[in-house]
Amino acid sequence: MRDVLEPILPVVPVEGIALHIGRSGLSMGDPCEAQLLPDGHVGIFARVRKRFLGLIPLWRQGYLGHVGPVAGQVLTPALLDGATLRLRVVQLTPEHLAGAGMPEILISVWGDTRWLAPFLAVPPAFAPDPPEDGFDNTTPDDAPPARSGRRAR
Repeated sequence: MRDVLEPILPVVPVEGIALHIGRSGLSMGDPCEAQLLPDGHVGIFARVRKRFLGLIPLWRQGYLGHVGPVAGQVLTPALLDGATLRLRVVQLTPEHLAGAGMPEILISVWGDTRWLAPFLAVPPAFAPDPPEDGFDNTTPDDAPPARSGRRAR
């Protein structure tokens, strides 16, 4: 049985970048993985190029940085339960293109939303207000389904 992967966090910035993006060999679309760190952050790891003796390139699993506190709060229950998550690099801004700004790595997180149901529920404070005209515009459960498709001739 396969898990249905849906977008959980479409774009998440990686904070505390711990490597030189331009020299790492990292590119858009590369897979990443998330792990809980001892300090409580959710660390992001990917396969990056590191040099042995400054000359020989070797591909190793390297630490990119960590996600922010809100994204960490969403991902921590899934990581503790061992849920299947798919992380990909969706945008890179290396140091030589950042200009006056900071280099950045943006990732996307896909997974089974059943693991994250408590965090994806809308709190009552953010629920939409009822309509002001007093009419409920929702369709009752016993209403016939709407017609779709081509008209009969």
